[in-house]
Amino acid sequence: MNFDDQAKTFETRTGLSETTCQGIVKTALALAKIQPGDRIVEVGAGTGQIGQWFAPESVHYLGFDLSAPMLEEFRQHLDTPQENVHLVQGDANQHWPVEDSTANLIFSSRTLHLLNLEQVVQESWRIAQAERAVVLMGTVQRQKNSVKNQMRDKMQSLLAQKTLQGRQKNQLLRQLIERFTQSGASVIEPVIASRWKVVNTPRQSLESWRGKANLAGMELSEELKQDVLDRLEIWAQEKFGELDQPIESEETYRLQGVRLN
Repeated sequence: MNFDDQAKTFETRTGLSETTCQGIVKTALALAKIQPGDRIVEVGAGTGQIGQWFAPESVHYLGFDLSAPMLEEFRQHLDTPQENVHLVQGDANQHWPVEDSTANLIFSSRTLHLLNLEQVVQESWRIAQAERAVVLMGTVQRQKNSVKNQMRDKMQSLLAQKTLQGRQKNQLLRQLIERFTQSGASVIEPVIASRWKVVNTPRQSLESWRGKANLAGMELSEELKQDVLDRLEIWAQEKFGELDQPIESEETYRLQGVRLN
């Protein structure tokens, strides 16, 4: 999936607050027992929304992403070039641009489940520092009855009616952790790094999906995509009464992962 065209608007659409991002970094450092001079590698660093907060720490940070425009946005977050921060363009489904046996923390936010799972496991073990290395994956979790979750569940149902199956984030994460444990890793119990209140409307979900090139990680014809979203809009009007009805719910940012050594 190419995010070049989304670089300028990515954080507006999927952004987390600075306080949340700082809390994620603090929790990740604690879980991985990071020490001064350790190496942190972020897979799918994107615009640096979270990664920038590793920069003030006494660590070596390397972030890589397939999208050069996303990394350029990351650089804009840094007031001045940081000697301990290195940003590299690279495809996480190929050989990672990281030296063997150098990473103490392999971190990724909302990315690893989108990749080739076998490649993720293989490359993580390759770059892991021999004495101490952790893989942490961050995801945003929503209340089951939130607007976004109900809209997404219904969209998945509509796709299934057309014999299409979208990506199931939590299922893929479970599969990834299982592959790690099969190769000798030990599981880290999930930790909530931050929680916050949000107010969303059904229309916001619809407009977000109408502006994307895919649904649930699948490339669809424009005709099929519009048909699914049109039927979803009719359902949402019946379900919520008003497409612009604001509904409050809670979201959390969860870190889970494995210890490699």
